[in-house]
Amino acid sequence: MENIFCKIEKDLKEGRKKKACDRLRNLINEFPDDISLREKLGQIYYDSGFKDEAGKFWILSETQNFEMKEAVEIYRNTFSNSGNAILKDIVFRGDKNQLSDYSKTILKDLESDSLKKIKRIPDFKPKNREKGNYTESKSSFLSTVGFYLFIGGLILLPILGIFKLFELIILLFQK
Repeated sequence: MENIFCKIEKDLKEGRKKKACDRLRNLINEFPDDISLREKLGQIYYDSGFKDEAGKFWILSETQNFEMKEAVEIYRNTFSNSGNAILKDIVFRGDKNQLSDYSKTILKDLESDSLKKIKRIPDFKPKNREKGNYTESKSSFLSTVGFYLFIGGLILLPILGIFKLFELIILLFQK
């Protein structure tokens, strides 16, 4: 994981903020309980001038400075403080029990607001992909034969058209 952080730092030094953000988003998807990843991504967005997007990633973090407070307020106002809309936007897929008390409180407040206004809480299932456990789909015999017949038809159609054209030319000149 340190190797990825080195790549992120290198991307930031070389001005490739989009690439660094993509790497951090992938890390957040892989480790959704690690709030420090969200804080780092929020800082990149804030430094780039995207305060509302920074607030999206800082909303679960304890406010450490005026920048964070301002960004979270802008973000909340963007969604009119709608708990449902914010929950749908931040898409937290991690284990809430592993979060700090502050983060749990924020999530509970958003969920209760959503339940009160919309009568439901958006639920995001964790991504449980197992690495290296993929199997390729096996094509059936009929689909393979159909594919080869289609290709053969595409090849034969112009050839048959040329023969038919020669037949017509010969018929025209025989009379």
